[in-house]
Amino acid sequence: MDIPPSGLSRRGFMGGVGAGGLALGASLMGHAGSATAASLIDVNTVTTPVSSVQALPSVYYLTNVRLETGFVEEKKAWLDTPVLTHTRTELKTLRIASGAVAEILDAKSAVPSDAAVYDAQGQLMLPTFRDMHIHLDKTFYGGPWEATLPTQHGRADRVAQEHELLPRLLPVAEERTAAMVRLMHSQGTTVCRSHCNVDPVSKLGNLEHLKASLKRFKGTLDSRIIIFPQHGLLASDSTGLMREALRSGGVSYVGGVDPTSFDHAMEKSVDTTVQLAIDFNVGIDIHIHEPRATALPAFNRIMDHVEKNKQLQGNVTFSHAYSLAELSRDELKDIAARMKALDVTLASAVPLGRSAMPLRELHEAGVKVICGTDSVMDWWNSFGNCDILQKAQEIARLQYASTEYEISRTLGYATGFVTPLNEKGEQAWPKAGDEASFNLLPASCSAEAVARLPVRNAVFHKGKLVHGAVPKAA
Repeated sequence: MDIPPSGLSRRGFMGGVGAGGLALGASLMGHAGSATAASLIDVNTVTTPVSSVQALPSVYYLTNVRLETGFVEEKKAWLDTPVLTHTRTELKTLRIASGAVAEILDAKSAVPSDAAVYDAQGQLMLPTFRDMHIHLDKTFYGGPWEATLPTQHGRADRVAQEHELLPRLLPVAEERTAAMVRLMHSQGTTVCRSHCNVDPVSKLGNLEHLKASLKRFKGTLDSRIIIFPQHGLLASDSTGLMREALRSGGVSYVGGVDPTSFDHAMEKSVDTTVQLAIDFNVGIDIHIHEPRATALPAFNRIMDHVEKNKQLQGNVTFSHAYSLAELSRDELKDIAARMKALDVTLASAVPLGRSAMPLRELHEAGVKVICGTDSVMDWWNSFGNCDILQKAQEIARLQYASTEYEISRTLGYATGFVTPLNEKGEQAWPKAGDEASFNLLPASCSAEAVARLPVRNAVFHKGKLVHGAVPKAA
């Protein structure tokens, strides 16, 4: 029998791994004969990303930045035609000034002797990520672990659960939101659209806390708020609360949820939502999870309103819209053409376990597709990590070929389709004058970043470092 250095048998040593195993392991590492045991680790204390990073000057140089410059095409003996095999990159020096990319210089270009210079260490520069459908106002993240409870009556049970949870979580809402924003930053996201509960339980409490939290991050996060009647606009008689929320200011969109299956009055629910948007000159972002029989009439009624009210064009989003996965190719083509004509956006959290959403088909049909991470460890879903690049990877695996070119195209789902190379392989980003919001990652190209999900070592928003670190150049 092997005897560990402590004198314990292997069985005895392994038996210590459990409720008190961490303390045992820690005490074994102390001085021999010590009677003082290490304290237990508090597993209810969640480690969230740090809130402070190094401050950079308003003007600085960033050397050894890896930028994509084109695709490489090669002829292979076993293939009839040349194929794209990898992405060409070059190291550059960037001058960042007043939140923008002021200059892009050759790597060997001299910089002023008195300039602040930082070293990107050959890491790839990618555009900032955008989480365009998330619920920052409610989460278990940042607090003790709680898994999603089972339901017997579907969404009704979740709403009942919110009656219990929302009052309990309101006092910690701001800190929970701040923890999620730091998590977003650590994943490379500096642009978001967040839904926010407006309901008879929390009333405007969640909205007040969300506004306060986002105000703390106004220098590191571009954010928009969607007020969301989670308990049903009509079902919970929340129209008055929604008007009060809109009058309070700081709201960019009015939300809604399943006008037929939840509000049981599609036309009235849709019409009320549209009227709120018109009255307060905001956009619409409506969750529709319903099947095609009820979802399509709702989509078309909303688009009828958009045709009559030009101010809504370009300012309406259908979120989730699972019914689009049920349509035939011709039916999808028809609704996509109408969405494109009226500039209606589709927002998706890339659901797994359902019929694959036709995101690629809609994007290639000219519909604006945006993605989000939706729930983050809350009572609706135990999962979620604020990683929108992971969502791009999921789309790549579901709907694209695993080739250099195809994977590189899926980066756009995470960046609002701002990509280093356009579809022809021409350098499109960054250009001098572009906003200096970007990520530095240890990857050789966009395709590798999507496929391997490398750590985001440095995240910048308008020239300001918001997560990670960059060393000073030698």
